Amino acid sequence: MHKTQEQQRLEAVITGGGPEPESVGAAFSRRLRLAIGDQPVFRFAQRCGISDSLIRKYLEGSMPGLEKLIMIARAADVRVGWLATGELPVRECGEAAGLRVANTLQARYAGEFALIPWYEAQCDSAADQSPDERMAERLAFRRDWLLGEGLAPEGLVLVCAGGDSMVPTVADGDLLMVDTRERDLAEDAIYVLRLDHHVVAKRLQVDWKGGLWVRSDNPQYADQHISTEDAAELNIVGRVVWMARRI
Repeated sequence: MHKTQEQQRLEAVITGGGPEPESVGAAFSRRLRLAIGDQPVFRFAQRCGISDSLIRKYLEGSMPGLEKLIMIARAADVRVGWLATGELPVRECGEAAGLRVANTLQARYAGEFALIPWYEAQCDSAADQSPDERMAERLAFRRDWLLGEGLAPEGLVLVCAGGDSMVPTVADGDLLMVDTRERDLAEDAIYVLRLDHHVVAKRLQVDWKGGLWVRSDNPQYADQHISTEDAAELNIVGRVVWMARRI
């Protein structure tokens, strides 16, 4: 049985292997609360054209039918897909609207969750713009899980892998968590770096005879050796410390 994106994110992203994911009704209720924001429920119900009591039932975990779902999404100016399943983006207009919802979530759950920025730039794809200029959304991770892994939320970013150069370790579409504080080369690790106007994920290995190797785990791609001088100029974004994959 295939799991929805919402279920996968709740299991693999938010809980990080910890507590059981919230129910579908509870997840919908959480998104509805974010969409309503600080306005009174009765006023939001009026905007929807739905009774106050029915909106409160949805906030308690009941699920609306398609017609009511569309009415709520229009009143809240959010995508029906996001409201129903949590599928990103939150709003069609993109970054600014998504950030408003993210800021609301940050204010309410800052102690329990950390919101990690997810950038649009894909690894192994052309990215003439810096990834930090192309933020799409933020994803919530439990702070206790991050700290247990030795990760500081403030230094983390998320990008999607693109292409097959790192198969089987990293597949096309995998979500990569990158620790931007980890730019010193470990003995054998995968890093995200900017190389020839591309953002790429590669395995970097120090060559003790001098320089370093830039390797692809896919044997169809040739390894590259970089001299010590060129290695010093290498633009390393950070080390890949975690990834999520669709099953």
